[in-house]
Amino acid sequence: MAFIALDFLSYFIFKSDGKSSMNSIIEQAKSQFESLMEPSTEQDNETRLKSYDEWLASFSKEQAKDLQIYIAMMLASKASCLAAMNRIDDALTAYDALISRFIEAEDINLQIFAGKALFDKAVTLRKAKRNEEVHPVYDELITRFRDSQEAELQICVAKALFNKAGNLDAVEKDEEALSSYNELISLFSGSETPELRNNVAKALFYKAVTLKKLERTEEEIACYDQLISLFSDVDDKEVQNGIAKALFNKAAALYHLNQTDEAIAVYDALIQRFIDTEDDATAKIVANSFFEKTGLLSEQGRVEEEIDGYNRFLARFSDSQDPSIHIMIATALINKAISLAQAGQDAEALASYDDLLGRFGDSEDPNLQLYVARALFSKGSHLGDHGNPEAALPVYDDFLTRFSKTENGGLQIGVATTYLKKAIYLISLGRLDEAEASYNHLINDMDAEKNVTLRQYIAMAQQGKSELEKQRA
Repeated sequence: MAFIALDFLSYFIFKSDGKSSMNSIIEQAKSQFESLMEPSTEQDNETRLKSYDEWLASFSKEQAKDLQIYIAMMLASKASCLAAMNRIDDALTAYDALISRFIEAEDINLQIFAGKALFDKAVTLRKAKRNEEVHPVYDELITRFRDSQEAELQICVAKALFNKAGNLDAVEKDEEALSSYNELISLFSGSETPELRNNVAKALFYKAVTLKKLERTEEEIACYDQLISLFSDVDDKEVQNGIAKALFNKAAALYHLNQTDEAIAVYDALIQRFIDTEDDATAKIVANSFFEKTGLLSEQGRVEEEIDGYNRFLARFSDSQDPSIHIMIATALINKAISLAQAGQDAEALASYDDLLGRFGDSEDPNLQLYVARALFSKGSHLGDHGNPEAALPVYDDFLTRFSKTENGGLQIGVATTYLKKAIYLISLGRLDEAEASYNHLINDMDAEKNVTLRQYIAMAQQGKSELEKQRA
């Protein structure tokens, strides 16, 4: 009886010691893991990888439930590190080890790591340009987890469907791409998860772009409408930018269908909705909408509305520091001046040219200088052609002082034209010697060897000079 009692006691002692030993291993593994995962700028990838391998050699065979999540995280870290080192095959092996070990796990957190590993494996293959291997990995992820109710796995599925569609688009497999976009939209269009909403919005937008490529314009417009309807009230910068893009592209599609008034109405809706946006990317869409709208108004001969569009654009964007917006401001001021001149508002047209010169006359941006050149030339021509050659001459002189030595071929033509028109204005004022000097500048100073188009202008200058000599005789 005593012997039996001793064995019974020994059983509990040994059982207790085993449990204590396992707890010690778990605590040791957790402690080392946390130490390894502390951010450090001193360790390079090789050092990190060695540490990961040492940890895995010590603990990866352990079956304790509490350790499995740490093993999954360590395998993911190892794979990511190997991918960063461009050791693609080794990274794929690490991803596969994680996937095979945990894809069937009962613990949903371990399944999430397996799902993320499938996604990262596909991305790694894509970066390695092993494109034929990418889709089977996405398909495995989609098939296994498409019906999951876990948000993190749903996000993996959505991203896999989106990337798969993009890859198919890139190789002109448009119908298959549309199918992938449609599956994403069908699965997650009712989700309230922000990242899933973003993926649905992107899928709708790029589905529309694919439909545009296929010239299925009505379906393209319907896709934009679905995006706008679903996400119009979503308070997310990226989603709102997508809505702005959708409205912009919808307007262009309507114009393609010769529905110009409807296109203008959509541009108006976009402008009204986003006119005060603080997001730079969306603001550029607003700016472009003003330009597209005013272009359509110009086509329809609605000059007063076109001018109003330029004024509204300038009121909104005049203070912008964005160089690309500066180009648009310069363009708006030129176009506004032209439209004002067409409407017989000569003083306002000249004021628009002066506005441009005041803003950008001293700019060092070569692109803006082209607009400065155009404003000076157009202002001088407007003055001279409307009976005020005396006022035109100093404007032309300013133009020539700035640009007579230009190497820009197109601008050289403007310089040649200015010399010719200046001579004509001088002749009208009886200042024949100055007119001859203007012709001579064109004949002697401009290099027709480098820019053969100048030859006809030089010929016109020579003819003008010859007629001037006859006039003197």
